[in-house]
Amino acid sequence: MLLLNAQCYTFAAMITTSVCIVGCGPAGAMAALRLGREKIPFVIVDKDRFPRAKICGDGLSGKAPRIMSRLSPDLLARFEEQCHPLHSFGMRFVVPGDFTFDVPFIVDYDPDVHPVPGYTVKREVFDAFMAKEVEQAGGQVITGRSVTSIKETEGGFNIQYEGGEIMAPLLIDASGTSSKFGVPYQKPEPAAGKTALAVRSYYRGVSGMHPQNFIELYFLKDILPGYFWIFPLQNGLANVGLGLRKDIVQRKKIRLSQAMEEIIRTHPLIAARFHHASREGRPEAYRLPLGNPRFSISGNRYMLAGDAAHLVDPFTGEGVGNAMYSGYIAAEQAIECLKQKRFDSRFMKNYDRRIRRVLGKEMAISRNLQRLLHHPGLVRVLAKKAHRNIHVPKILSSMYTDLDYRKKLVNPWYLLRVLLNR
Repeated sequence: MLLLNAQCYTFAAMITTSVCIVGCGPAGAMAALRLGREKIPFVIVDKDRFPRAKICGDGLSGKAPRIMSRLSPDLLARFEEQCHPLHSFGMRFVVPGDFTFDVPFIVDYDPDVHPVPGYTVKREVFDAFMAKEVEQAGGQVITGRSVTSIKETEGGFNIQYEGGEIMAPLLIDASGTSSKFGVPYQKPEPAAGKTALAVRSYYRGVSGMHPQNFIELYFLKDILPGYFWIFPLQNGLANVGLGLRKDIVQRKKIRLSQAMEEIIRTHPLIAARFHHASREGRPEAYRLPLGNPRFSISGNRYMLAGDAAHLVDPFTGEGVGNAMYSGYIAAEQAIECLKQKRFDSRFMKNYDRRIRRVLGKEMAISRNLQRLLHHPGLVRVLAKKAHRNIHVPKILSSMYTDLDYRKKLVNPWYLLRVLLNR
């Protein structure tokens, strides 16, 4: 294995490999681990060295442990042992009118039967763990080097990075949406209406956390269709933030950090919980490319994964679990490409179809829910009815556990009939 970083900066000669992966975040790391399990040569290159800070909500939904277990039960065990994540068992939704719904990830959870349904852990810790796993996967790892250009060749791609270059017949671009290098393939910028802007801070000493470490999403009237969040972390820390669509931020000229501080200071359900809390560090901002089914995520000899494929959930803002699934699926498509010696765009569409099959229903539900949030009055009426409806928590839990049930939930009229007891 070749391991390069910015502290060992000597010129590297041309590297030839089967698959080049750009980006060692959750999507790229999962792709590398899946390829490594099949002993397929790969090179993964990332501009950062690990550990490194990553602005994020720090939540891992049940998708993350499921896909880690599918790759290897030992991987999930090592994650638990080395990262010491906080176990999270559900979500608390607060909607206009201050109606509160606790939605367990798994109804009637039994620790002797069910796996841990979710985690919270700092991305700095999680990404460093995954990068370390990649180093042991048998490929070549290059960190601390920025990619400067990607050029299409007759037999694949030439990837140039600081100090060297890579030739590969197949490319997995998991570099997110903020990468600056030029590409010879379609990688569109997300429109303002398909991008969320978010700001987050760490606080210590926030009171009133759920005893089962539910993550909390507050859909407040003045920030719809966005939300304020509180995610519990290890050692009494909390990830606190506010996210809102970019077009709305621009139109209303909202300063997110200022709006977040106003909520913490004045909201009746939140302010008292921060009386004895202290902020650690400055608020930091980032952007999220929301799920967008309207453009291709693959083409001749390449696939986009993670944020580069615009796979962030439009309703909850979850990105890590979706990114990991996309990396895993991209690697399996790469395995088939190499086996059948087919890299044409038509064959690569199998990747798009599988992503839509695995994540598409959930994304459609989330888009419908986000559209509903544009109508605060309607949300308030429905929330009042849902608050008294014993079926609602189970319905929302099914979004995370029952793939067949999601087909019903894609239809907004089905959910409406349930809320109205019809």
